[in-house]
Amino acid sequence: MILYENEFEKWNGSRILRKKLTCTVVTATRVLRTHRVVQGCLKMPMIPPLIFVVIMIWTVVPVGAQVERRSPEDSRTLELVDQLKEIIQKAEKSRSINAATLNQLRDLVNRYDWPWRVKLLFDDFSDGDYTVNPAWSVSRGDFRVVRGSGLQTIVGPRSSLSPPESPNKGESSPIDIIGGILKGVADPKGIMRQFRAGLPTAEISIPVVIGNAFAIRVRLVSRDRNQDGARLEFGPFRGSDRYWGYRLVYNPGQRPSFEILRLFPGRSTIVEKLDAAIELEDGMVHSLEWQRDSEGLIQVFLDGREIMRTIDRGSDFFDGFTILNGGGDYKFERIEIFGTAR
Repeated sequence: MILYENEFEKWNGSRILRKKLTCTVVTATRVLRTHRVVQGCLKMPMIPPLIFVVIMIWTVVPVGAQVERRSPEDSRTLELVDQLKEIIQKAEKSRSINAATLNQLRDLVNRYDWPWRVKLLFDDFSDGDYTVNPAWSVSRGDFRVVRGSGLQTIVGPRSSLSPPESPNKGESSPIDIIGGILKGVADPKGIMRQFRAGLPTAEISIPVVIGNAFAIRVRLVSRDRNQDGARLEFGPFRGSDRYWGYRLVYNPGQRPSFEILRLFPGRSTIVEKLDAAIELEDGMVHSLEWQRDSEGLIQVFLDGREIMRTIDRGSDFFDGFTILNGGGDYKFERIEIFGTAR
């Protein structure tokens, strides 16, 4: 297994963090026990012990610092977070601390918590075959597994792959008329997968039950993009036609560079977008993480840094996950989907 330098830093930082959080939880538990004993002996109110816990935790992580949420594999950190939750619940019942401090503690717990603890899908394509374990299905275009690199999809310039235009643009040949009729039968709602008309696409999907709250992680490399523009979409869908669902969109070299779409039959709405120009075509592996919690809070992280945050309170359950390439060269090193316990 290749351990990248930034991954080692994350691992090492996580190890140190767990050690500090362990000391914090143990100390907090002792403070609570001592507080109960002393309070029982003296029969008088004392300074709420959780204030000391707050001070200790803030020495571990400064307020406002950006902290990457833990993953289900980091079970020790999550166990410590759960213990802190229990301490907060006890403080709520005993009313031994004010609401403002409790809110600050909850915010701190949220920064370390990872509610998506059920692994729904994992594929690093190390077996060299995307058709089994788990089984992906290609609807159109070309996908292939490159040993040591992952799942690759390439869609070239529109000029080289799209059918030639009719020499008489003002007239419709019988072939054009029949083609239009067949197109209407094949795509009665005119979805066109949200891509510009005429732009070739490649699509691959996999069936997986995804709840209303999910976390999707992909590690990918984006290479050369064609001059006609490029576009990559992925997200959960509902129904065999994949007309319902969410999409996270990456538009290389364009504005907006990222979008979150909500799809309905015949239309789509933009939930959020990032107007800043971001290009990932540097040959490096990039991490995209897309989170949606049970309250509708949506966050997107690029290489651990939050780039989008919004709220969409639609309630859906999904039947699968799809990837659409609307132009460009992409390699997916790893794809992971997590959900919450029902």
